[in-house]
Amino acid sequence: MNKKKIYDFHTHISSLEVLEAYYDQDVIPVINCQSRDEFKGLIDKREVFSKDRIHFMDDLYYSMGIHPFDADIVDQQFGSSYEDLIKDANLIGEIGMDACWCDTPFEDQERAFVMSLDLAKKYNKPIILHTKMMEARIYEILKDYDLDMVIHWYSCDKYVREFIDLGCHFTVGPAIFVDENVRNMVKLLPLDRILVETDGVEAIEWLFKKKFDPGNLRNILEAVINELADIKHVSFDVMSDYLLANSERLLRKDFYE
Repeated sequence: MNKKKIYDFHTHISSLEVLEAYYDQDVIPVINCQSRDEFKGLIDKREVFSKDRIHFMDDLYYSMGIHPFDADIVDQQFGSSYEDLIKDANLIGEIGMDACWCDTPFEDQERAFVMSLDLAKKYNKPIILHTKMMEARIYEILKDYDLDMVIHWYSCDKYVREFIDLGCHFTVGPAIFVDENVRNMVKLLPLDRILVETDGVEAIEWLFKKKFDPGNLRNILEAVINELADIKHVSFDVMSDYLLANSERLLRKDFYE
């Protein structure tokens, strides 16, 4: 009996081994690419994976966008091909602004952010947002856009209701076990706005300060789903069904099938 699919709605893939671990566990990664080279590396991994395995990797979903860290080096990351690259992506992101871990000038961050939002509008693409300590400014900017929006790893204790009112979805990962802001946010979220993520093996290791075995990706995501179900007072199966439906709606699977 096949396990129900789980979409890791925002992750980074560092090796073919990690990519294989996802599909071996019936976990579908939505892979973030922050440069043209990272995208090429993803395609190369797919080709090797497909040749070496009996089954073909049918589900390959990815996001591509200008991370606020790279907002002042767009040409180095993408050359002149940014628009062409994101046209074929499932989502645009992660895009946004950062006043915590980033020393890129804010004017460069905002310019790159707005450019990506305009392209998302032009091509009718959902976006994945990075909002660290720039929630107020990002909220003001987003009010002018009618887009499908996903906020990745939101851990702020403000603006949750405002972003919900804008129609935003939120990814929730293993931080649910250690961050009270994440837990409080989940209490406010409608069931049809929740997604799950890991942000990649390295992010899990950063969060828990220890090595993480990619063979446990499904286990940790199921633990997150179970915690979500407890907080929202629904069963694990009901929560899983919502997450599956939310993910496939944003990936617009009905459009491609």
